[in-house]
Amino acid sequence: MIVEKHKLNTQDNLTDTIEKSPTALVDKDNTTLEEVENNPLEDVYMAVRRVLESLHTNPDDESSPKLFRTVKIDNGQFERIVRTRGNTEYGIAFPAAFIRFVNVRYLVAQQRIGEGRATMRIRFVLNDLNNGDDVVETHGFRVFQQINDAIQDAKDYEAALNERCNLTYFDMPESLDHGVQPYWIDYEIWFRTSSSFQYRKWVDRYLVMPPFTNHSDAPEHDTDAHGDHDKPKIEEVAKFEPSVNTLPEDNV
Repeated sequence: MIVEKHKLNTQDNLTDTIEKSPTALVDKDNTTLEEVENNPLEDVYMAVRRVLESLHTNPDDESSPKLFRTVKIDNGQFERIVRTRGNTEYGIAFPAAFIRFVNVRYLVAQQRIGEGRATMRIRFVLNDLNNGDDVVETHGFRVFQQINDAIQDAKDYEAALNERCNLTYFDMPESLDHGVQPYWIDYEIWFRTSSSFQYRKWVDRYLVMPPFTNHSDAPEHDTDAHGDHDKPKIEEVAKFEPSVNTLPEDNV
């Protein structure tokens, strides 16, 4: 049995998924701003969490109850429930799904700076008390297929799953206790952080390169009254030069 522990002081209305809003730069002079990515692992977690929270007990009936009543980061909740000395976990509504990332690694090749790989493990826990029934005993297999189908379909609208999110492993419980049955699903995911630091220590500067441009071409930017630059002249910069060093010609 699951023992109800003292409750955390959390708000009751925090049931919807909270999405992290990307930091936007100030739009000046109607310039086009490039989107800044969020933390890639957080993006994957939030995307998979939205997928799991959208599942229903009856896949063909969206008015049916939600399949999972709890979807959280896996920080050892299940181990604290089934420990031999008794349950020490806060009250959890089952069925539940827990998400964690293992074997997170970053590529070190120069042409792949900011790219990484990881294994995303989804542990979903069912509470079928009659799991010896001929129909109920395979309930975990059906839930596994429902989760995988939903994640594959989410690749069409979840940008965090577009890089790579491939099924690699599924495991069922060999033993169970407390009336709960845990299952594991592993996915190989690829993530990219190439644009995470594109505006780090950003300093706005306006560069003038005479003689092709000068301050008089855009006086609204000449806030320090520099005026036009006389040097370099066009003859000093517009010229042809060999791309490699050439040997001097032999005297005839």
